[in-house]
Amino acid sequence: MTLPTSGLLAAADELLCPPPDIVHTLTPGLRARAAAVLLRLALDETLDDFWRSVSPNMTRTGRSRMLSLQWYVRPSVARQWFAIWSALSAACHHHSYELPPTPAEVRAWHQDVSELLNVLPSARL
Repeated sequence: MTLPTSGLLAAADELLCPPPDIVHTLTPGLRARAAAVLLRLALDETLDDFWRSVSPNMTRTGRSRMLSLQWYVRPSVARQWFAIWSALSAACHHHSYELPPTPAEVRAWHQDVSELLNVLPSARL
C-alpha cells in the first residue's frame, strides 16, 4: 500500500525541510534523492489514476503510457510531465561518479510536481 499523492508530497517536503528539532541522520544529498524518489512515485501514481479513468489497460504498459499522454492532454502538459519525470528518474538512480541532486533542485521539482498534479485532471482534450 502506498501513500496518497498528497502524503507522498508531504513526506518529500519533510525530507527537504526537516523540522529543526529533528536529529539529521541522513546527509542533505541522501534526503534530496529520497525526496526525488517520492516525487517520482507521486507522478507515477497520478498517471496511473489518469489512465484508469481513460483506458485501464494503459496502466500496465510502462513508459508508453507517458509517451501516449500527448494525445490525451494538452501537448505542453505532456512535455512538462515527461521532462520532470525524466529529471526525477535521473536523480533517483545512484551512480558513484555523479553527485546527488541538490535540495534546491528537488525543491524546484517539488513545486513543478505539485503544479502538474493539479493541472492534469483539467488538461484533458
